[in-house]
Amino acid sequence: MTDEHSGRASRRDFLSGLAVTGAALALPGTALAQAAKTPVIKPKHHGVIDLHHHFWAPEYLKAQTDWEDAHKSPHVPAMMTWKPEVSIAEMDRGGVRTSVLSLASISEGLWGLEAQAATKVIRASDDYAMQIMSDYPGRFGLFAPLNMVDIDTSLQEVAYAYDQCHADGIGLQSSYNGKYLGDPSYDPIWQELNRRNAVIFVHGPNSACCSQIKDGPGMFGSVVEVTFDVTRTAASLLTSGALHRYPNIRWIIAYGGGTLPFVAGRMNAFLKNAKNIQEIAPNGIAAELQKLYIDTVNVTNEASMAAMLKFTKPSQIVYGTDFIYYNNDQLDALDERKLAPKVKDAILSGNAKHLIPRLAKA
Repeated sequence: MTDEHSGRASRRDFLSGLAVTGAALALPGTALAQAAKTPVIKPKHHGVIDLHHHFWAPEYLKAQTDWEDAHKSPHVPAMMTWKPEVSIAEMDRGGVRTSVLSLASISEGLWGLEAQAATKVIRASDDYAMQIMSDYPGRFGLFAPLNMVDIDTSLQEVAYAYDQCHADGIGLQSSYNGKYLGDPSYDPIWQELNRRNAVIFVHGPNSACCSQIKDGPGMFGSVVEVTFDVTRTAASLLTSGALHRYPNIRWIIAYGGGTLPFVAGRMNAFLKNAKNIQEIAPNGIAAELQKLYIDTVNVTNEASMAAMLKFTKPSQIVYGTDFIYYNNDQLDALDERKLAPKVKDAILSGNAKHLIPRLAKA
């Protein structure tokens, strides 16, 4: 067994409960070390926009490390040493002009159930991201987090994110405390975000249902479960009617939409004759699902890209790295797909500019 495989297996318990995503590559500084060791060369790509890129405000990192210490879990070295300059170095290596920052996966044990305490961390993260954007003009944006524990404080966080921090959108986990985003209790939040024509980036958490499930050596929730969780939340947005009721919200579902490209037909078969079909999908199930945007994280291989391009239009696919857990080597994989230049340009930056017009001027 190689050191790489051994490293993955030794962190199985840790990663299953850790508030991170892309954990299958969360070895000591995997993407970070590669970025640091790679000679500075002229990138093959230019003007790329990364819509799946993580950051750690000091207050958020402390909350996370406190949780890890309490659960006797080791820290991820790359996370502990992250700073904006690390992201800039990797962006320059890949030819990424702008990365929109968001929090990594959040476990319930880390986030807690107390809205005010969560809000303190959220505000600190917003303020830190705003400082980064000021320090590096044009290089960063923000998908601001919400606590989603309490509706009133979450609405206050929406106002702070947009009105004070000028966020580019909202960054959410696909489930909170056992509730998916289609839960009717979230409707007041969607009403406000619909009013604001929001972009919402949906990221996979360490979900409560499966964080302790062990499927065998080297397997843990972040390998496949996060993709299932974003699929479940997308399904809940469909079946609750939220996709149809809030047409001004643009949703980005991480990891290529999870398993949506593979289960969309099954969803249609079960739901097309539902009694409330006119309320949730008057133009058909496919039409509602194809409103979603999906990113390229871990789906740039041939089979996955083929499925994505059959599931939705190229205009709905955006580029993402999941840095620090993965890096811009995914650009090489996209090159290997030999996409039409117009399609590749749309994925690498054009669709992001359409979603967030500010990025066209950054």
